[in-house]
Amino acid sequence: MIRVLQPTRILLAFFLFFTIWLAHVVASPGLPSPKQGYSHDAKGLEKQYEPFLKALAKRDAASMNDAYKVFFIPEQDKWFASYFRKEDVEQLGWDQEAENENEKKSLITITNLVGRGTRFHAHCKPASGDRQTKLAPRSDAFVPLQPVPVEQFEVEFVADNGKRFSILGNFVYVDEAFRFVGKGAYPFWSMPDATAPKH
Repeated sequence: MIRVLQPTRILLAFFLFFTIWLAHVVASPGLPSPKQGYSHDAKGLEKQYEPFLKALAKRDAASMNDAYKVFFIPEQDKWFASYFRKEDVEQLGWDQEAENENEKKSLITITNLVGRGTRFHAHCKPASGDRQTKLAPRSDAFVPLQPVPVEQFEVEFVADNGKRFSILGNFVYVDEAFRFVGKGAYPFWSMPDATAPKH
């Protein structure tokens, strides 16, 4: 004898099967997950600058601030603690924030002077190894307990109208992005203090 299922039972069975299948799909570890990040090379750094420079061209202050956050070291206390003495970590965190805020303001100021209203693009290349400076690191510099993987890039900002300026930037690559740690010959924790009295 063949039993005929009631329509409600068929619907209930289908719903139950669909729910189990959906739960399996959502929980499946094999599904690709969205990935954000920049490649660990000069092209990656160029792409990282683009959202900030795009917002800069539009003079969109809120978007500029959001876009520049990628240059700050995430979980900075934890990161600095892995390279420096624990008693130096808090000050390093403050200095890193100040350094980035100053760099952001500097980029805004210079682009206004060089080519206000034009769109800039970053062109990056690793700094040449033959750069020399007569400046020595400051005597009271924070000394890391182990080498910090600082990378130097020559970053040239070129406007659509052809005007340009460049910086020598120091970066550390953390969590798939370059984090700015000062410009010039040294990272900010070793940079000589230009305001210090000369002896």
